[in-house]
Amino acid sequence: MLTGPVPRFINVNFPAESYANNPGLCGEPLEPCVAVGNHHFRFKTVLSRRVLFVCGFLTGWSLSTLVGIYLFFLGLPGVKKILLLIKNRTKVMVIAGNEWPLEEVNNHPKNLNLEMFVTRMSFVELSKATSNFGQDNEIGNGMLGKVYKALVPNGWTVAIKRFHVSEDLEEEFVSEITTLRSLRHPNLLPLIGFCSERNERLLVYKYMSNGNLHEWLHSTDDNARLLDFPLRVKIIVGVAKALAWLHDGGNFHVVHSNISSQCILLDENFDPKLSNFWEATLAKTNDINSNLSLLPIVESFDFTTYKKDVYRFGVVLLELLTRKESYELSCSSLNLSSSSFAGPLDVDKLLLGQGFDDMVMQLLELASNCMKFIPDQRPTMLQVNLTVAAIARVHDQTGNPEIQLHVD
Repeated sequence: MLTGPVPRFINVNFPAESYANNPGLCGEPLEPCVAVGNHHFRFKTVLSRRVLFVCGFLTGWSLSTLVGIYLFFLGLPGVKKILLLIKNRTKVMVIAGNEWPLEEVNNHPKNLNLEMFVTRMSFVELSKATSNFGQDNEIGNGMLGKVYKALVPNGWTVAIKRFHVSEDLEEEFVSEITTLRSLRHPNLLPLIGFCSERNERLLVYKYMSNGNLHEWLHSTDDNARLLDFPLRVKIIVGVAKALAWLHDGGNFHVVHSNISSQCILLDENFDPKLSNFWEATLAKTNDINSNLSLLPIVESFDFTTYKKDVYRFGVVLLELLTRKESYELSCSSLNLSSSSFAGPLDVDKLLLGQGFDDMVMQLLELASNCMKFIPDQRPTMLQVNLTVAAIARVHDQTGNPEIQLHVD
């Protein structure tokens, strides 16, 4: 097989058929030959274009891969947070510190950084500590879920509230955590940790060995007899002090909104601890504390908002003095006379004749004032706290009205 240009012969011309089966030949009478220089130029041009295409493709692919890896391992929580903020643009959220990835069904923006408030705990460990949430460990059952007693590995005895799985209680869960962790006071229930895994929501508190006030007042006469009058005064002094501090003692004004004898827990010394802050709301003061930024905050309260807590305090005080259930107590029943105990609302007979009758009457009058039908006519919790403390001091009971500041 021949290649290259066809040689020129003098006075002789061969037809194209004479060079058949030699595709490598060129020149007359075949296709003209291409100059060597032009051939190299065309080859280099085609090659350069291919190289540029390949390089561009590889560069783009590499950058896309790197961006994808970054978003997956580092940037995904931030992207999700931005998307969630857009979705929930009417809500304010300030987050600082490290984040932990969102759970599969735990996509509320306020859950992004709860670890800045309190220790996160393992569901497996809490389940083990409660014998898989066995009935023998159950010590309570409320609106939000069941409560279990447990001994954790560090030797602490704790109370674990397991939220009802079938209900959407995310707001209540977050409010309870951020309120109890951020507002420190001796008469607020200490929160130790939380658990948020898949659809499980649990809160871990310091265990209160004497249960709640409602059980002591309404279970048996023997229990109520143990809860003598000086002890009842000690309890109501602590509750008044806590509510006065919540209303006026910190960087935020807090309204509990859910005061009852069930949410007043008692430690081994019968010191009261307020719990159940899932309905709490806050209003800003001039001094802003960023640690409270995940709480439901309003600019200010209507004056009557505070008086709801005052009214409920009056109900608890009346319940403590009469041992009647809260649903039996209403404004219409407060036909008390300052000169006698006569009336439709009877004082607990266990309190009479023990040398505290005058003190009982003063507290009944205070309860009546707290439960006035018109909110403006009720005292503030600061006034209530001072009144209770003064009564306690006169009768040689513990009564220190000082409002301690414990906001971190």
